[in-house]
Amino acid sequence: MFVVLEGVDGCGKTTQAVRIADWLRGQGKVVFLTAEPTAGKIGVFLRQILAGKEHVDPKTLALLFTADRAEHLRTEVEPALAAGKIVVSERYYYSTIAYQAAQGVDRQWLISLNSFARKPDVTLLLDVDPRLGASRSSRAEIFENEGFLGKVRAEYLALRGQMTVIDASAPVDVAFSQIRSRLAPLL
Repeated sequence: MFVVLEGVDGCGKTTQAVRIADWLRGQGKVVFLTAEPTAGKIGVFLRQILAGKEHVDPKTLALLFTADRAEHLRTEVEPALAAGKIVVSERYYYSTIAYQAAQGVDRQWLISLNSFARKPDVTLLLDVDPRLGASRSSRAEIFENEGFLGKVRAEYLALRGQMTVIDASAPVDVAFSQIRSRLAPLL
């Protein structure tokens, strides 16, 4: 099973990904926990861009995220799935679509660009008000401001028919209960 967590910065993806992995391991499942951008060369460069140390235009940024995703799938996700592991990933192609569309890149082009990517079995959109997300974020990345996160959230919500929406403004345990309810029938 391939589970993806999406949402604006500060929505709780890391917290919930770890909780999901711990819960699944407690159920006797073998879990591979991962994230995008990756720790590979492209992912490291992307993190430099996100930290404001490098600059590229939004279309180039989308291409870089997609290249990192192709490597992520080839070297980590597909091998883990083939080995029978449950893969839990913080971010995937919906992030590229939401963030770069919020920067003005054509959404249909972004969707087409990522058409090669394996469809997740479950995508959880951890939905939170951008003000709360921005206040929770601590990495000081280029996108972590309330105004921009509002645009990103709108882009995510435009795609919500492809995801399960979780109220991430709720207390962590309450949000996790919603997640567990969604995942339990699939085990």
